[in-house]
Amino acid sequence: MAEKEIDVIEHLLDLEHEAASLLLDAQTEADKRTAEARSRADAAYKKEYAALIDKLESEYKEKSSEITSKHDADYTAYKNKISASTKDVPSFNKLLDSLLFATN
Repeated sequence: MAEKEIDVIEHLLDLEHEAASLLLDAQTEADKRTAEARSRADAAYKKEYAALIDKLESEYKEKSSEITSKHDADYTAYKNKISASTKDVPSFNKLLDSLLFATN
């Protein structure tokens, strides 16, 4: 009878060791799959991030170019308008005299 109990306990210990081994194998496989999934997700993130950065850089350069062109055109138009205006030197001198040499 004692021998049967010993055999049963040994068998149960063998099953426990086998279960622990299966558990370790399952954990190792889960860690491997998690690492692979993380690696794929990181690669996809980096790819999409790079694409987004490229798109935003392109939009920035385009918008910056548009703004610069508009500024240059507005500045040129302003310079032309100022250059085309007539100058009334005698009236300007009279104004300066009245402002600078006015006696109160």
